[in-house]
Amino acid sequence: MDIRNARRWAEPGARRYVGALLVVLAAFLVRSLLHPVLDHSMPGIFFTCAVIIVEFMWGLGPAIMAMIISIPIFDFFFVPPFRDIGQFDRRDVLIVSGFLLITPLAVALIERLRRAQYRAELIADVAQTRYEMLLRAENERMLLSDSVQLGNALMTYLTKHLDSIFYLSNPVAHYEYIDEHFRRATGVAPEVVKREGLRAMLHPEDAQRLAGLFTADGERPQHGAHNLRIRTRDGSYEMCHCELQYFRAHVGTYVILRLHAGPTVRPVAPAQTLTPAANARDVNETPVVSGGI
Repeated sequence: MDIRNARRWAEPGARRYVGALLVVLAAFLVRSLLHPVLDHSMPGIFFTCAVIIVEFMWGLGPAIMAMIISIPIFDFFFVPPFRDIGQFDRRDVLIVSGFLLITPLAVALIERLRRAQYRAELIADVAQTRYEMLLRAENERMLLSDSVQLGNALMTYLTKHLDSIFYLSNPVAHYEYIDEHFRRATGVAPEVVKREGLRAMLHPEDAQRLAGLFTADGERPQHGAHNLRIRTRDGSYEMCHCELQYFRAHVGTYVILRLHAGPTVRPVAPAQTLTPAANARDVNETPVVSGGI
């Protein structure tokens, strides 16, 4: 795979060249301190190391600059006769030739290795990005599949108990539905329902007991049969038997409340009639949680 950006592994900017000058200066200082010991031996070895370090750190351009400025420095200061530019003999030619033979080879090899390393990093980043895209696509596919299953379960449940359902909500999605016939039967004003929701229609104690239904992180009451005191038009409360149902999905848990007038063998009363509930021990219907993911 040909990746053109692999040659741009080094960060751009003038700081690279300043760093190269500093490394060459450091090599000059170290060689100067060791000059009394080394004398004319190894005049270019420290500068070769400096060029290799520059190439590894900042790339090809600063390395070539460091190599060019290193030649006159070590030839002038550390090749006999010292600090004399008027004499250029065979010794100078051999030392400079050896420097130009070894240093460019090391620079070329390191540059090739650094480009291969950067190319591998780019390929790994591309592979990681594609993997994350595949994960997102798979999550979206699973979410759509779960939504279809949840929709089928909800439609089955709603069509079976359409006349008795008076409350449907999902706190995570900030969705809440209250049947209009049920609201009119309770006598609660629409603006109050819009502000307080189902709590405005329940007895304060029952609203407190079902508080987990109205928040995403609250402790939900157990599904199944519940006796609730529901407000009437005259301001009093009427005991009604309700059935609580949960439908779990990735987008949150859907909550359904429906009025239940008694045992399952008896017909379900419409929501707007607010028929009083039978005693809880008379109910033998077993709720089934459908659409769970």
